[in-house]
Amino acid sequence: MISEKDIINEIEVLEDHLRCVASECEKLKRHVPECTGLRAAKHGNTYQYFLKRHTSDSNGVYIKKKDRATACTLAQIEYDMKLIAEIQKRIEELKMFLAMLGNPFENAFERMVFGKRELINPHRLSDEVYISKWRNQDYTELGFDEKAAEYFTRNGLRVRSKSEILIADILDDLSIPFLYEKPLHLHSETVHPDFTLLDIKQRKELYWEHFGMMDDMDYRNKAFLKIRKYEASALFSHDSFIWTFETGRYPLDTKAIRKLAKEIKIKLGY
Repeated sequence: MISEKDIINEIEVLEDHLRCVASECEKLKRHVPECTGLRAAKHGNTYQYFLKRHTSDSNGVYIKKKDRATACTLAQIEYDMKLIAEIQKRIEELKMFLAMLGNPFENAFERMVFGKRELINPHRLSDEVYISKWRNQDYTELGFDEKAAEYFTRNGLRVRSKSEILIADILDDLSIPFLYEKPLHLHSETVHPDFTLLDIKQRKELYWEHFGMMDDMDYRNKAFLKIRKYEASALFSHDSFIWTFETGRYPLDTKAIRKLAKEIKIKLGY
């Protein structure tokens, strides 16, 4: 079932494309003569191009081969203008569809009087309620050694490294809900992924492990063994499991992590 958030996400993606295309189109217009368009005419096995300066100009001025770049720019402008019109049309269609879209599970629940809502067990919770219940679930935390260094995110969550602070803060910035070191029961043992994320589209969890000391051979071997354990439990990369790495020479790339998190946000339905 198509969700409201799917449509909203699609609109946001299209609006981003619209802004980029419109900006590039305006830049291109500065590098060509003011005109009404470009005419292409078949000439043997190739084409000749003509600059049309007025709407009444049916033929146009011939563009010499040495000035072909002008023809390319004019053609690109025409394409961009058509694309802008198509994107705008698509956005309007999606907004109209969004206005008509309703969630039958939420609609049925909202049609119940308040006094009866607390008596029923909804067949499907709204995304907001589901996310709230998921974030507030109880679980046994891994805990910290007394001598362990103390690292805290902007929201006061204690984590184990500066890199985890950066990842957690980026997730918070993008409003991606997560749980820190929530226990995960694999076939062979229980592990504590650094970050457990919620896929609200499919209502399942996605696990993110950051391996931050890959210079150390023992640490590196344990990291790859842990990855194998995830895979043995049918948790595979970018389906149910994400891993990121760093070394002393190649520290965490915050720009790349933010880009990854933005892609994850769309995938998870936020």
